Amino acid sequence: MKKILIVEDDRSIASSLKEMLEKKGYFIEIAESKKETLKKVNGYVDLILLDIQLPDGNGIALCKEIKEKYEMPIIFLSCLNDEETIVQGLNEGGDDYICKPFGIKELCARIECALRKVIKQQGIYYIDDLIIDTLKHKVFKENQELELSVITFALLVALVEGHGRVLTRDYLLMMIEEITGHVVEDNTLTVHLKRLRKTLGEYHHHKYIETLRGVGYRWKV
Repeated sequence: MKKILIVEDDRSIASSLKEMLEKKGYFIEIAESKKETLKKVNGYVDLILLDIQLPDGNGIALCKEIKEKYEMPIIFLSCLNDEETIVQGLNEGGDDYICKPFGIKELCARIECALRKVIKQQGIYYIDDLIIDTLKHKVFKENQELELSVITFALLVALVEGHGRVLTRDYLLMMIEEITGHVVEDNTLTVHLKRLRKTLGEYHHHKYIETLRGVGYRWKV
């Protein structure tokens, strides 16, 4: 379930949006100010619906600040419909700009479009609460960076790119040997997988990696 943060200081508008989007299957949180937004963005968010006129700041400046740290798409929802403001919002990192009033079907279509663009970003995987950047060799869980060794990171990427296929122990051992440049013992794989599982933890009480005894492993979440 995708998590959307609605940044809107008008409680009636925020509540109405929350109700409509929850019916479409999204998990919704609301923030009424810049300060509250920055606090909630520190937790995992898939997309932000951002008003420009906030009680303690400007939404466009807030968008720029968020984009300097995080990858999630931001869609402006604003009653300001002049071309200059729209262009400024998009130039400062906004992924889309919708003028109020708007229809819920249009909003959902634009949300889905923005989410698809994020998923397709080259070299970056967005999987529930994980962000895996294969270009920078970094992994984030709920926007907190995880510490992974070269080998555990390689195992993670291999499992994710397997798209649910089972990867045998022999295949994963061969991959580790290519990284290290020498033959490794069978127990080496067990140790690294144990470390990877411990670092990843669980997602909604489910393990990320499934063991198929006598066969191998596959990405489960």
